[in-house]
Amino acid sequence: MTDAPTTAQALGPAALIAVDVWGAFDAASARLGERLRGSLPGLLGSANLAGGWRALRVEPTVWWLIGPLADLEAELIAAEAALGEDGAAVDLSGGFVRLEIAGPGWRELLMIGGVFDAEDPAFGPGSTAGTLLHHASVRYDAVDEGRVHLLVAPSYAQDLLHHLRAT
Repeated sequence: MTDAPTTAQALGPAALIAVDVWGAFDAASARLGERLRGSLPGLLGSANLAGGWRALRVEPTVWWLIGPLADLEAELIAAEAALGEDGAAVDLSGGFVRLEIAGPGWRELLMIGGVFDAEDPAFGPGSTAGTLLHHASVRYDAVDEGRVHLLVAPSYAQDLLHHLRAT
């Protein structure tokens, strides 16, 4: 048993690229994964990629790519080139703030003010889910057993962070 605290904090700015594939899905996905130097996750999954990037599959044909802000332009151009006529890549970096909950109680904390069963063992590392938490639309990314990242609109981020710290 550990007495380690569970903490909530805002993470620094990051690039967020939304990738939508609408044609030749398998071929476009393979080209994109090859370009990103990693395997793209299946539906509602997340995975680490090369160069500090992380991929979240948030819809059947949509991934969010999160990584270093300094690499945004190059990765956006590369993603668009890999997709060709089969999809598009769009910069959404200013549309989300990343929060992190870390520590042994992160699952319990997400259950307060939320409608998602974060204690379900199936929601483990490499899982992602979209839900509501304290009146805000959020995307969870279970990074590992001890922490989860939340992506939330900037207008809700400060209030949500206050809620998480006060709970």
